[in-house]
Amino acid sequence: MLDSYENFLSEFKISEDQFLDFGIKSVIYIPDDKAKENWNYLKNRINNDGEVFIRGFGRDAKGTPLLLDFYKHLLGNSHIKKDPTNNSQPTKMIKELSGYSKVKSSKYELIRNYQISHIYGRTKNIYAFTAPWNIAYIPKIYDPFTGHEAKGDMVKEFTLKLEIQTYKNFKPLIEDFNNIITSPSFIGKLKASLDILNENNLNLQQEYLEFNKLINSEFLPINF
Repeated sequence: MLDSYENFLSEFKISEDQFLDFGIKSVIYIPDDKAKENWNYLKNRINNDGEVFIRGFGRDAKGTPLLLDFYKHLLGNSHIKKDPTNNSQPTKMIKELSGYSKVKSSKYELIRNYQISHIYGRTKNIYAFTAPWNIAYIPKIYDPFTGHEAKGDMVKEFTLKLEIQTYKNFKPLIEDFNNIITSPSFIGKLKASLDILNENNLNLQQEYLEFNKLINSEFLPINF
């Protein structure tokens, strides 16, 4: 079997550990103090019917109305919107809070060959899509490791290292997220909201089953 990453490391005499560690050290996060402030601001908007964004659901985002309806029942928030490009809000947020931008600007320091990544995915989860602890700039050479295209042991190792480092950096904020979504009252509301959608969409059983599976995965806690 040929692996292009392994061939690259062998050609330039770089060990796997060196390669992975360099990638982890090169990740750019939002500073702790700004992340905490923004996380509290996000929770406040969610809980008080403020404007919040999520990524669209389904092929061509056609299932997004179902997702928005779900959040109306779960949170009583009718001002949740689909991100216009599926990444514009996270892009705006990390630029403003980190001080780095991929687009030349007198206001921000320019960076090149970085990609914005959701460390833990959960982009349909209203608490996680624009959570400052879930978004970082990743060097483009490593960005495929955080997606679904690259395969192999190095991909798994890099992903694990990245998730653990991020958890350590933002442990209080991520534990707060875990506490919210695992509280008995929240779990009860989540189940009730799914049941309501099921009753209201009897003609969409297959779509509902896919949606139910999505929600259960999106609301898993983050633990190490």
